[in-house]
Amino acid sequence: MKKLCGFAVGISLLAFTVPASAQTANDCYQATLKTDDQAIIRICTQALDRGGLSNEDRSITTSNRGLGYLRIKEYDKAIIDFSEALLINPKNPYSFNFRGECWREKGNFERALADFESALNVNPDFTGAFYNRGLTYERQGKIEDARSEYNKGLQTKGDTALDKWARARIQERLTALGGNPQRQQQTTPRNDNPGPRRDSDNNDRTPQRQQQQQNNPGNGTEGSYIRRR
Repeated sequence: MKKLCGFAVGISLLAFTVPASAQTANDCYQATLKTDDQAIIRICTQALDRGGLSNEDRSITTSNRGLGYLRIKEYDKAIIDFSEALLINPKNPYSFNFRGECWREKGNFERALADFESALNVNPDFTGAFYNRGLTYERQGKIEDARSEYNKGLQTKGDTALDKWARARIQERLTALGGNPQRQQQTTPRNDNPGPRRDSDNNDRTPQRQQQQQNNPGNGTEGSYIRRR
């Protein structure tokens, strides 16, 4: 920031420029609550171009834009955004997870699995990473490995919206593969578009978002996007 001459001038600029940049980052977050992925990309890009964001906001905004690219299947652009977000904050399991989805959709299963592993290294209870590893093994025809990952996902302690969504999808995959006795005993109704909600967990940084089709990349319903505090 350019050095200012005069304490009063500095206070005045701080009062007006910092909230403005913060509001722009919040606009990006608000866009993620809707289903217009092009609008998400546009608004998040405007926030990044405007500048003045904290490192935290810049990482979150970049990752949110990356998921917009992922959902419209512009995988290379999404990978660039997720990678940049991880350079700023290497402890974000969501960026690892969604970058892994990009690699899987591009057919690079090795790099996809490595990113899912990195997500779990950050958060061992990140259920979505187990779900995505299972899907990746299924894509490779490694059904037993897929079952193993799905079963691990059912044992996690994560209780965010994304964790709950991923467990429901895991149960569906295990049932489809013929290995889910729990599902046979108690069927969990699928709810792809739950009502508005906020997690009480202070560590959960993801908002609710309307679900698209299950086979589309970037799925995670309300757990997809990263919320700025």
